[in-house]
Amino acid sequence: MLPWIILSLFGAWLLVVIGIGIRSYVLMFNPQFQDLEYCRTWGLEHDEFDQAMLDLPWELVRIHSSYRDAPVAAMVLETSKESAGTAIFVHGITWTRYGMLKYMGPFIDRGWNVVAVDLPGHGDSPRGNRSVPAYGYHEKHDIDAVVDWVRNRFGTNRPVILMGESMGAGTVLQYAPLGAAPGTDPSTWKVQAIIADCPYSSAADELDARLADMGIPRFIAKPVHKLMDILLYLYRGYHLADPSPKTAVLQSPVPILFIHGDVDTYVPTWMSQKMADHRRSIQAGSTDLLLVPEASHAKSVMVNRDLWFSRVFDFLDQHLPQ
Repeated sequence: MLPWIILSLFGAWLLVVIGIGIRSYVLMFNPQFQDLEYCRTWGLEHDEFDQAMLDLPWELVRIHSSYRDAPVAAMVLETSKESAGTAIFVHGITWTRYGMLKYMGPFIDRGWNVVAVDLPGHGDSPRGNRSVPAYGYHEKHDIDAVVDWVRNRFGTNRPVILMGESMGAGTVLQYAPLGAAPGTDPSTWKVQAIIADCPYSSAADELDARLADMGIPRFIAKPVHKLMDILLYLYRGYHLADPSPKTAVLQSPVPILFIHGDVDTYVPTWMSQKMADHRRSIQAGSTDLLLVPEASHAKSVMVNRDLWFSRVFDFLDQHLPQ
C-alpha cells in the first residue's frame, strides 16, 4: 500500500509542477500585448498625459534593426536643432510607447528631443526574426539601432540618455555595455546616462520572485524554475539567467540612476537595491538610487512627480557634459 501512496503523491507533485510551469511560461513569454489605442486611452483616462501632449508635432519613424531584420517604430519630437540632448524612452512588457509619455513633459520643457520606442512585438513594431518578449536579451540590440539612428539624426555633439520602465528598464541596463563599454573613454560612449525605473535584476530572479509572491513553496518552485528554463532553451534558445541586468551593470562605466517604488512587490524593490549596491562596491561607474515612498510597480513618477524629476535632473546635471 505504501508504494502506491508514494507514487500517488509523486504523481500529484509532478502534475502540479508541470501545470504551474506551463502556465508560468505562457504568462511570462507569451503574454497578451495591449494595442496602441488601448494604451493611449488608458493613459488619458488615468491622467498620465493629456490631449495637449498628443497634439504636439510628433513624427512616427521606423528604424531598421539589422539584428532583428525588422523595423522598430518610434514617435519622435524634435524640440530644437540646439537641443539639450535626446532622451530615448523604453516601455514595459505588453505596453506601448504611450506608456512613456508621462515622463516626457519636463524633458520637453528643458529643451530635450524625446523618442518613445515601441519594443519589438509591441505597438507598431513587428517581432521580426527574434522571439518576444526576451526581457532585454534580444531587445538590447534593437535599442542599439535606435541609439545609432538618434546619433545620426541629431548629431554626436549632444548627450543621449536612455530611460526605461520595468522591462524597458531591464532592457536599457542590458544595453549599457553596448553603449559604453568597460575601460573606454567617455568621449567614445554612445549614451551618456541611463535611468532605470523598477528594473528586475534578471529574468530568473523575477520568476522566482513571482512564484514566491504567489505563495508557491520551494519544493514546487525550484522544479518549476528548472522546467521553465528547459522550455525556454528548447523553444527560444537561451536560458532564464541570460537576460541579466545585474550582470550588465557591472560591465559598463556609464552613470546609472536606479529608481524603485519602496512598496513594489511585482518587481521587488530589493532588485534595484542589490544592483546599485553591487555596482558601487566594485566601483563600476557612477551610481545613484532613489526609492520612492508608497510607490508600487511603475508608479513612482505618478506618486511623487516632484521627487522623481528633481532627482533625475540633479543626476543628469551632475553627470552630463555641459
